[in-house]
Amino acid sequence: MQLLWGRSYGYDPNGDDKPRPWSVLAALNPLRLVKRPSTIAPMVIMGMGIEAADGFPCDAFGRAYYEAVVRTPGIYSADLQAGVDITEVKVQITTALQAVVYRHRRARETALELAALVNLPWEERPSDWHFTTQTRLFEFFVSLHSAFESSFYGLYFAGSRLDRQRFTFADEPEKYRDVTGPSTTKAFQAAWPNDALAKAMSALRSDPFYERLGKVRNLLAHRIAPGFEHRLTLQAHVGSPGGEQEEYELAWQGEPLATMIPSTLAQAEEKLGVLWDAAGSFFASRQ
Repeated sequence: MQLLWGRSYGYDPNGDDKPRPWSVLAALNPLRLVKRPSTIAPMVIMGMGIEAADGFPCDAFGRAYYEAVVRTPGIYSADLQAGVDITEVKVQITTALQAVVYRHRRARETALELAALVNLPWEERPSDWHFTTQTRLFEFFVSLHSAFESSFYGLYFAGSRLDRQRFTFADEPEKYRDVTGPSTTKAFQAAWPNDALAKAMSALRSDPFYERLGKVRNLLAHRIAPGFEHRLTLQAHVGSPGGEQEEYELAWQGEPLATMIPSTLAQAEEKLGVLWDAAGSFFASRQ
């Protein structure tokens, strides 16, 4: 799998908070702990997006991370005046966004693995083929949906740095579990009802594709492992005995897997890109 490099934004581990090309940071460890002076405790600093896979909205994602986490001098002052633990808020944002990168990457990896499993001739399938295919299918849907869940979670904490009154869960660690897609969307709509990011969140959550993705994820994660449909059809084929040839197709939930998986991945990547493009523009406009 080809990884994506050469991005427009980067975090300088030496403390110089400004845009830097990913080419400068590519050789660095993407995860490191550094100590900041004064009251700021050891903090997770990452080159967000360095480990992303093809199809990930790296440019929009990197811009949003830079604008929301790195280039925020004014927000730092507001946090300090409010007595907020800056380290904790930034760690929640950063680790959530790293999860977005990893969950999407795993979804894309399992999509490729599923393609190979689906196309494996019947006679060449090992004894654990069914288990392996079901496991990859589980990983695909759970990871893909998690990329959106982690996006909402990270954006909630990023929003909390601009409006403490409407993002109250960020102040109470015992309420972090209440940070969800609905609560994040509600908070952004209350704080900035006319902004494109609030509208993008609302549109995503009401999108039939996203609703179905959540339902399939819940089905697999909490209930059952639905079996596959093995379809054999006879197609007219010149040169074959009897003029016909058997064609095999593997389906799941009524859809051919060979087309369902790439279509689902492509749609999810498009919608993830729309969300993070709106996020990048939103946080840039608040500087």
